[in-house]
Amino acid sequence: MHRRRILSAAVLLPPFVLLVHLGTPFQFFLLVLVAIFVGLIEFYAMARAGGMEALRPLGIAAGLSLSGVMFFKASSGPWLASALAGLVMALFVGLLVGGKDPKGAAVRLSITLLGVVYVAGLLSFPALLRAMNQGRTYVFYLALVTWAGDIGAFYVGTMLGKHRLSPSISAGKTVEGGLGGLLCSVLASCLAKVWFWDRLGFVQCLALGLGLGVVGQVGDLCESMLKRSFGVKDAGDLIPGHGGVLDRVDSVQFTGPVLYLAILAGLV
Repeated sequence: MHRRRILSAAVLLPPFVLLVHLGTPFQFFLLVLVAIFVGLIEFYAMARAGGMEALRPLGIAAGLSLSGVMFFKASSGPWLASALAGLVMALFVGLLVGGKDPKGAAVRLSITLLGVVYVAGLLSFPALLRAMNQGRTYVFYLALVTWAGDIGAFYVGTMLGKHRLSPSISAGKTVEGGLGGLLCSVLASCLAKVWFWDRLGFVQCLALGLGLGVVGQVGDLCESMLKRSFGVKDAGDLIPGHGGVLDRVDSVQFTGPVLYLAILAGLV
């Protein structure tokens, strides 16, 4: 499994780096849209495996539309609020038109809406970061710190893990792995300061690395909780050694919004 993980990373990482460095914000947004599209398919497939049906075509269309509104109207609160209101109304109309079992309407609506917000809403933030003035720096920092935490948690947990972090959610995650992941996130943040983000202060470097490390692991646990709820092992099998797209981006879904808000708030 380790070999497959490394080979997958070796194949996927160079195109990602080239697209962030040489591509435009819109081109990166298109990549995010593809990830959202696949992620929504995976999410609704997991829900179906757990016996929970969703309005899949409408949910996928709504998720892609929501991401578009977030990207093109990121600075306009009324636009986003209107889009969310329209999304909820469209889902209700979809239930009225196509629903056959009124008793299951609430579950279908909830699962559909959860997929839209969890996958499309959270995963849109890397595209918003890329559209900022220092977008390349922000996206590279996000990827470096988040994935360093993932890698550190996995390998430290594999080699040294003894104490289960949350047995009811994930039998494979350990306290030792979690601490190793946090250390790797902080070290990656310091590396980013030396490598390509020199204006990042030392205290900011430590605080941001630790903060993103924590929320990244929370995101990982939340996806594990969803998989446990649906009764599946992986979100998909698209990426050898990693599982599905959601298995690869679950941490980014939480670290992306946190970094974006920290930048907007002037904390970095």
